[in-house]
Amino acid sequence: MTTYSTEQINAAMTAPVEMVTGPRTSKVTAINRMATTAAIADAAKARKTRLAAEKKEAKEQRKLDRIAKKAQKADKANKRKTKVVKPMTAVANAAADAAKTRRKSLVAQKKTHNAFKKELKTTRRNLMTDWKEAAATKKELDRAVALIFKSEEKRNKKAAKAAKKLAKEEAAAAKKAAKEAKATTPKRAKLTDEQKLLNKAKRAYETEKNRRAKWEREFQTKFNGVVSIQYQPWAEEPEFLEDGFVC
Repeated sequence: MTTYSTEQINAAMTAPVEMVTGPRTSKVTAINRMATTAAIADAAKARKTRLAAEKKEAKEQRKLDRIAKKAQKADKANKRKTKVVKPMTAVANAAADAAKTRRKSLVAQKKTHNAFKKELKTTRRNLMTDWKEAAATKKELDRAVALIFKSEEKRNKKAAKAAKKLAKEEAAAAKKAAKEAKATTPKRAKLTDEQKLLNKAKRAYETEKNRRAKWEREFQTKFNGVVSIQYQPWAEEPEFLEDGFVC
């Protein structure tokens, strides 16, 4: 109120009061909106009814068209069956004779064609039978030839096997004969305990001699043959050791 002047306040206080006689704006707006929605619903209902009526009418029309088409076909069939009797004239007689001749010619051609078809069918059947018989004969011949080759191969294998067996038996017999002909080696005499000990001593002696020869070769190789074992006093061994050997 502080923003208004004294004159404005007095004018507002002394202004006449206006009485509201009609509805409010919001109510008017709601009424108009409701009326629009109802009109839309009515229009949709009317459209649905109209479409259903049009569909039913189109269905009835199609049914009527089918009936009319069937009736038209029946009329055409009746017209074909109905013979029109015309007065016979010279031209009509000639035309009738020509038609009769043409019909006879067509019948004869049809009979000839049917006979040709039957003959062709019979010929084809006979050829098929001949081909089948030829194929069966060729198959039998191939089988017989294969059997002959197979039998020949079996005979060859059997002969080769028999020859191999005979050669093996001959080789075994020759080996046995050679073994029997070979002079029997005299059985080695059994050694006595003294001979066994003597052989053992000989083997030990040879082993020791070979060991010493190997050691001497290694010694000569190590000192390049400068030092001789025979003239070194430290290399001399006692007489009983030099002449002895270790078993």
